[in-house]
Amino acid sequence: MINIPDDPKILRKIPLFKSLSDKDLKQILQSPENGIKAYGAKETIIREAEIGDCMYVVLEGTVEVSIRGGGLGGREITIATLRAGDFFGEQSLLPGGTGRRNASVKTQQPSRLFRIDKKYVLLGVESGIDESEDITVPAYLPEEQEVLKLLQSMRLFQSATKNELNAYRDWTEIITVGPGEFVLKESQPGEHLYVILDGTVEVFILDPDGKVTVLAELKQGNYFGEQALMPGSSGERNAYVRTDKKTRLIKVGKEFFRLILNRDGILYEALNKIGHAQQEEISKYKE
Repeated sequence: MINIPDDPKILRKIPLFKSLSDKDLKQILQSPENGIKAYGAKETIIREAEIGDCMYVVLEGTVEVSIRGGGLGGREITIATLRAGDFFGEQSLLPGGTGRRNASVKTQQPSRLFRIDKKYVLLGVESGIDESEDITVPAYLPEEQEVLKLLQSMRLFQSATKNELNAYRDWTEIITVGPGEFVLKESQPGEHLYVILDGTVEVFILDPDGKVTVLAELKQGNYFGEQALMPGSSGERNAYVRTDKKTRLIKVGKEFFRLILNRDGILYEALNKIGHAQQEEISKYKE
């Protein structure tokens, strides 16, 4: 059995707390707002989409992390199993996110967890900023120029006129998505494609047993979600997309996407071939 109040090592393994001193870690362990919680088998600890107010470290037992699939009747799909020493729940507490849980977690068997209040998680975030470092701040472009420059550089929008690009606000929306948040879920209807302005996302699918297969990791200038907007497609998403960190996205509506497709036959054919190749790859994992 782990004697948590006397052993800060278990917190030291968590990246959020790695820069804290032993004194700080002991304060977290001994605070009355934090503490050990016992759960029976098959008990729900957190639910997807609820507001997060704490994180957990697994001390004993096993827990399952699951998400509600966009298709398959919206059933719960297990995406990870966590054991002693693992942790969860921190993503919804980080600055820049929605504050909501991006997955549900329940026990597989009787388990003991250490609950850490949100304010101590934020303490770990703040301590990770080293003000003594010599940081050169790049000269960022204003967002308007940043977006326009990216759109102008992309083959996807080659057929857009100068006036249309300058008026990009009429057919786009700039959104910020927190770390670990879902942008798309498989089988949901698609009405937009997304261009990554900054940040990174992971594209993945789940096989019939719920095993995660990562198809791609995308970064600035990459785009996703276009296949559900293609003429003749099912109109549904064929994969999940989740952010790795805080990410800004340019959201482009179906109507404008179809407009540029109608003007650009070469683009249409290229995206069609990409779509068929994607579907073949996905089918291999779905069998």
